[in-house]
Amino acid sequence: MRAQILLIALALLLSPMPITQAGSPQTLEDVGPVFGGMHVDANVSGNATSTLSDLPAIVEDYTATWCTNCISVEKALKEIEAENSMQTYHFHRFIGESEDPLGSQEGDDRWIERYDQRLPPTAVFNGTIRQIGSVPDGDSLQDDYNQNLANALDLGVGSSTLGWAVSNGSNPVVTWNLVIDMANFPEGSEIESSLWIVEKLAYFPDGGNEEEYYNKSVRGIIELGNATTGTMEVTMPTAYDGDDLQVHLIHELILPQAEEVEEEPQVSEEGDDDSLPSIGLVAVVGITMFAAVIVQRKQQ
Repeated sequence: MRAQILLIALALLLSPMPITQAGSPQTLEDVGPVFGGMHVDANVSGNATSTLSDLPAIVEDYTATWCTNCISVEKALKEIEAENSMQTYHFHRFIGESEDPLGSQEGDDRWIERYDQRLPPTAVFNGTIRQIGSVPDGDSLQDDYNQNLANALDLGVGSSTLGWAVSNGSNPVVTWNLVIDMANFPEGSEIESSLWIVEKLAYFPDGGNEEEYYNKSVRGIIELGNATTGTMEVTMPTAYDGDDLQVHLIHELILPQAEEVEEEPQVSEEGDDDSLPSIGLVAVVGITMFAAVIVQRKQQ
């Protein structure tokens, strides 16, 4: 019994404290904004263009078909679409999944690289504000999300253009062109562009959240690189069902990596209390349980 208590105490001691509180919007300082959203249907040729100032806000929603509290997040996003210029993209959890068939390896790889945590539900606004969970920070999720969208990007003067050519017997060809003044961003920044392949509507009635239809699921990501203009032949992923794929042109600002500076360890001269590292409540509980076991052993 004492051994079990000791193991539990050590596990609690070593367990990390949560990085962020669910429901509290967090400004992301180490990644640049996400913008774009020009799109066309994948099965016909077409083109779309917009000035940078008229681009919709990009909202990324990390979700899963088994996630019941994801439903309230998605409904809140749907409800505020009418009063905001926004494009919502649903990234379904993929790595290690046994239930959700709507995600993609590229989607999860990007989410891990950019946002670290794969916690459904998570909503990210313009790549700069992240809000985890379905518990509102204010009066409602709708109010939270409207406030997050109010922090609009200032991209300066320019435009984003997407061209899409479909022909029989060969893969489709994408062309893109981004006109933007890089002087508006930190020195050393660059822009990477990609195509997000989106399934407009998928039918999956077997999910644990008891929903049947899923809108705007990101089925794949095709990297276009850091050239602001170009042409590329594209191999498309397959739709989960139907024939309603879209191609969306997305741009991401890649910030320059900060140089890491090694700091000399500082030793406090004001007593042991100031020299102890900061620990959380869980760690305190773990230490207390560990001490109780030691005392019990000495008393026997």
